[in-house]
Amino acid sequence: MDMKRNIAYGILFVVAGFLTSCLDEEPLYTQNSKIIFSSQENAEQALLGCYGYMTESSAYGQMWQEVPLVGSGLVWSQRSGDDGDRLASLSAVPMNNLISLAWSGMYKVISEVNAFIEGMESSSLDETTKTQMIGEARFLRAIAYYNLVSLWGDVPLKLIASSSEGIALPRTEREKVFETIIDDLNAAKNISATSSVGRLNSWAAKAFMGKVYYKMAMLDIDRTNNLNNAKTMFDDVYAHAGYDLEPNLNSLFVPYNAAGAVTNSKESIIQFNFNAESTVCYNRGSNRFAPQASTSGINWGTYRVTRYAYDLHYGTYPGDPRVETNFLTQWRARGANGQPNPKDPVRPDGQLCPSDSVYAYPKRLYTPTAEGETTADPANAVVISLPYELFADKTNPTLAELNTYQNEDEGYQKAVRNLWENFTNTGNSEKWPYLAKLYDQGQSAQYAHKHLIVFRYAEMLLLMADVYNELDLKDDAIDLVNEVLARARKSIPLNSETTYEASQPADWSKSLTKEQVTEKLYFERIFELMGEPSLYDMVRIRGTECMEKLLLKNNNHDLTIASDAGYASDSDKWRDRLFDQGQKDAISEHYLKMNLLLPIPSSEIDANSALTNADNNYGY
Repeated sequence: MDMKRNIAYGILFVVAGFLTSCLDEEPLYTQNSKIIFSSQENAEQALLGCYGYMTESSAYGQMWQEVPLVGSGLVWSQRSGDDGDRLASLSAVPMNNLISLAWSGMYKVISEVNAFIEGMESSSLDETTKTQMIGEARFLRAIAYYNLVSLWGDVPLKLIASSSEGIALPRTEREKVFETIIDDLNAAKNISATSSVGRLNSWAAKAFMGKVYYKMAMLDIDRTNNLNNAKTMFDDVYAHAGYDLEPNLNSLFVPYNAAGAVTNSKESIIQFNFNAESTVCYNRGSNRFAPQASTSGINWGTYRVTRYAYDLHYGTYPGDPRVETNFLTQWRARGANGQPNPKDPVRPDGQLCPSDSVYAYPKRLYTPTAEGETTADPANAVVISLPYELFADKTNPTLAELNTYQNEDEGYQKAVRNLWENFTNTGNSEKWPYLAKLYDQGQSAQYAHKHLIVFRYAEMLLLMADVYNELDLKDDAIDLVNEVLARARKSIPLNSETTYEASQPADWSKSLTKEQVTEKLYFERIFELMGEPSLYDMVRIRGTECMEKLLLKNNNHDLTIASDAGYASDSDKWRDRLFDQGQKDAISEHYLKMNLLLPIPSSEIDANSALTNADNNYGY
């Protein structure tokens, strides 16, 4: 899709006022639909407007990166009691503004699509054009409703433009919402099998339908039939669609204007494109998630990754190249936000050295003092890191083990042993890693030069593997997983001139049991999709049992426990948090059940007369 045109048309349509229900949208083009839909060109402009709203800041331009990632239980925010903190600590409330914006973003897409469909159906355009354009629009609506039902469960189901019907709608049972999603995707199966980058096609509809059927099965909605339905869709796509894994995973997450960028990837199933020069359809992921003074633009470093997430991945697969793909742990230092270039090199000859960069968990900079000198020379600095080879459980470093670290250089040894104090005491934002997939070093102001892949082939393979495993085709499931792992082993930074294959993540053995494959797949999807919008869904898609296993990894992570313990004495906002009051053996059923879904935002309850506070999700 030509996103510049998308942006130009997107700004024709204004977002409704904040004091009305998000269901009460009246797109401007519905006021003169005979003119808008009198030609294929005008209809195309209106359809691009629907795509444009999917990239607006309340949608994938910001909130549908921010809310799913921060609310996943794997992302950290300052302990400040604000909306981001409550979302990250899994203690959200209905008044949360981030949740309200995300809700309104998807309903805005739905409102635009509903109006577009009505205008197209009453137009005099030929049936082929109608089938294509309405199919694309209904695909967008299916994505929007899938997002809503995944985060909120039962939601108001609105299928008619606001100008045609009142907007006071109660919540609709999720089973009915899923039926509508499937109906919309069946319509989308009739559109073209190919499309320009950023536009939807029929193979993408089939792949996404497989994901929807899988989701329904995991919710015990006609489980067996929907597992088989998912298999049918996935098998067709796998055999005939032509999707494939990129040889190098890193190529999917570089800026679209960078050397080596893959802008029309064979791995991308659903992708939304952006333009950093637009003030409407822009990508603020790097702005929100990158460290301050780490790019040429403006970054707030609002969110980081939890340390247990880093250690869980590294400890499970030491040497996995995806660790560097997922976690940003070092970057060139700049004087402040908005600086076009990094600071000058420390070395007088202009050569880069470790002191020219900033380091985050699990790394630190160590600058030794030469014998006979009183001042350390930053040009002699070296990078130190937690010595994972020491830890019996590499997913959970301990102080006792760290204190056994030996090195003939006593200063270096002391610096490594002091890492525990560095990471647990009152400190700065570098105590946590950042999400590398969102990072854009050449960011323009607040806007990244990155498109956003919402659903990709690797995710489909891992969901497909789960379907196969559930249908007692375990060995075939493992074969699918091993395709993803094989690509991961070969993924190297784009600027590397070497070719190699890591030993991890190693192929899974077929001696694994069905139950073992189920659990390993749950965590594998988290490793593969860290920093991508599907993360929230993947944490919860297997219900409370698997989610509890994940949250207990945080509550039993020694560094996290030690950092959290200091919060009681100094209330420093740069402290870790524990879930459910730090339960180590079992998370309460109430806490787990409440965190399967987000609260319906109070802004919608206040504006929609068909909803009351009693209608909210469990626990809210």
